[in-house]
Amino acid sequence: AKKLTHREGEITVKDEPLDKEEEQKRLEMEYSSEEEEEDLESTMLNMNKKKKDTIVVNHDKIYYASFRKNFYVEVPEIARMTTEEVEAYRTELEGIKVRGKNCPKPIKSWAQCGCSKKVMDVFRKNSFEKPTPIQSQAIPAIMSGRDLIGIAKTGSGKTLAFLIPLFRHIMDQPPLDENDGPIAIIMTPTRELAMQITSECKKFTKPLGLKAVCVYGGTGISEQIAELKRGCEIIVCTPGRMIDMLSANNGRVTNLRRCTYVVLDEADRMFDMGFEPQVTKIVDSIRPDRQTVMFSATFPRQMEALARKILQKPIEVQVGGRSVVCRDVDQSVIVIDEDKKFLKLLELLGLYQEKGSVLVFVDKQEHADELMKELMTHSYPCMSLHGGIDQYDRDSIIVDFKNGNVKLLVATSVAARGLDVKHLILVVNYDCPNHYEDYVHRCGRTGRAGNKGYAFTFITPEQERYAGDIIKALELSGATVNADLEKLWNDYKERAKAEGKTVKSSSGFLGKGFKFDETEAQLANERKKLQKAALGLQDSDDEDTGVDIDQQIEDMFASVKRVTDIAKPQVISNPMAGIGALPTGQSNQQKLALAKQLAAKINMAKKIGPDARDITQQAAKFILSDEGFAPKVASKTIAEQTAEKINAKLGYRPPSEDEEGENSNAETFKRYEEELEINDFPQTARWKVTSKEALAQICEYSEAGITVRGTYFPPNKEPKEGERKLYLAIEATSDMAIQKAKKEITRLIKDELIRLQNSYQPINKGRYKVL
Repeated sequence: AKKLTHREGEITVKDEPLDKEEEQKRLEMEYSSEEEEEDLESTMLNMNKKKKDTIVVNHDKIYYASFRKNFYVEVPEIARMTTEEVEAYRTELEGIKVRGKNCPKPIKSWAQCGCSKKVMDVFRKNSFEKPTPIQSQAIPAIMSGRDLIGIAKTGSGKTLAFLIPLFRHIMDQPPLDENDGPIAIIMTPTRELAMQITSECKKFTKPLGLKAVCVYGGTGISEQIAELKRGCEIIVCTPGRMIDMLSANNGRVTNLRRCTYVVLDEADRMFDMGFEPQVTKIVDSIRPDRQTVMFSATFPRQMEALARKILQKPIEVQVGGRSVVCRDVDQSVIVIDEDKKFLKLLELLGLYQEKGSVLVFVDKQEHADELMKELMTHSYPCMSLHGGIDQYDRDSIIVDFKNGNVKLLVATSVAARGLDVKHLILVVNYDCPNHYEDYVHRCGRTGRAGNKGYAFTFITPEQERYAGDIIKALELSGATVNADLEKLWNDYKERAKAEGKTVKSSSGFLGKGFKFDETEAQLANERKKLQKAALGLQDSDDEDTGVDIDQQIEDMFASVKRVTDIAKPQVISNPMAGIGALPTGQSNQQKLALAKQLAAKINMAKKIGPDARDITQQAAKFILSDEGFAPKVASKTIAEQTAEKINAKLGYRPPSEDEEGENSNAETFKRYEEELEINDFPQTARWKVTSKEALAQICEYSEAGITVRGTYFPPNKEPKEGERKLYLAIEATSDMAIQKAKKEITRLIKDELIRLQNSYQPINKGRYKVL
């Protein structure tokens, strides 16, 4: 049962148990549809909550077997290095910076990190000659059992830096029992990165006799469950699907009781994308004395507070500048008008297409599809990659791009992190990145593992506010800033200063928390009002919510009314000719009265009474009654009466002989019309009043004809000349029918708006919806 309480302006709902008598009474009570809807909604929320919640672990009540973290044995060559030599070597290795106490010295070869012969064989097979700078410092630090934050440029080998200690960590522990979960878990923000790490893992797992499973959303869960039940030492996952796995079947699919090694790859992006609650939930269910490492190419200061919540006395290893583009990438920025961007892209493709693969970044999903079609019409075979594509297709596209089957890919920022394509020569930012970190990661898709790469960024004069971050990225990576870009940024700063505005960095990681936009803020206010109204707690200053919504709907309708006098129709429409599609808006009763009037007129025109029979019946009466000879009847009269019978069946009245007099004295009636503009209402509210079923019911109830006219236009788009926004046209012969139809339409829209406010969900503005 629900108990509503009010405390210091807050409304809370508490669940309290009912005894059997109270429960029986509650079941027997009749309640309104609104109460039923609330109960159904709360039940669904509770079901979803139960489904998603992992089993809460009380670590104090669980016995965890001890395990070894420190495997690192410093070789004499490294041990003999003095502090000055270590600093000099770190500077030589692209300026490694270390924060934290007792950090081990960097290594110079794979043999110095204590790798087994099987691992060394994999190094030779894959041509991994010597450790990269991040591997030189991170591997001994992690091997020593320390928590670590690793920051290094894109393409610098961060994956191997946490995988080599991971394998040593697993091999030291006893093998898995039947119901044991993984020993190591690697979390990533995107599915593509998860699959890429898994493929790197599998180079080592086969010779070592280990098993790695990739767990991610957007694909069938049954196969992943089957793999987990068979047992695995390593899970590479995205946070959402991992929580599903931990909570599936009351935690019997897998568990984290054996997990002692946790990796968060692209950790800052996970926190920025809103994964913090899921990541925290997963990490909290792992034993407290675990070893945790984090890696990323960019790690803003604002993220450190979140990261350190789950780390214990970490070492921070930073290679190169903090969040910079690799020096192997030749960066160019072109200030260009929107309509010239495509021609410039074709020019770049002509220069670089033959040298290797090309990745083009755009800002929106629909833009990716549009650009792909444009390129294909210009004979450039390509594919698009974005979040609106089915997961199976996303996997297939990435495999084709990595194998070189497709040389040109148009993508959103979903491909900006972790994607490792060896032969990728050119990155084009067709739509300018809107914050610094996004620019760094996009450019980092090329120039990987020591190869040379090129990055071109198109920026239009309208996107001048992003120029500052691009200039910052160019300066930090040692690239030259061209004069056009400098001028664009300076002009923007001067104009902003003149308007009294302060120019701030547009970094995607400001750490200010979630902010409402106008729509969400309005929904929040309306929801509070509805809750207060339900409890009778309105303040005297509060306006009535119902009145507000009614007035809002009335304002948005922007109705146009017309009343015209028209002559009564010559053809009586069939009453059964379609529900809600009455051309004159007449009711059945009005049609019946009109038919009677026409019948009386016909009889009067032929000068026969209402009880008279046709001419053949009169002749028969004369013969049978012996009243003499039957009157002579002209063939014209017989033809006219036959025609009248046919016309009566068809409901048609031919024009009378005195047509002109008839027209001058023709009876007229008023036709009422009203137009209600529904273009600006939410999508679900429009559907409520434009579906065939809804229109049929409203027409039958109000005896008015309703048609949907015009075209839907998005909020930022105005109709061209001769076009109109979406509206409902209501026609009827009485104002009462118009008002009844309008009242019913208003009621349906109002119910839907209130439902949206109660559900507290912002209106979806995107083209795609990813489940």
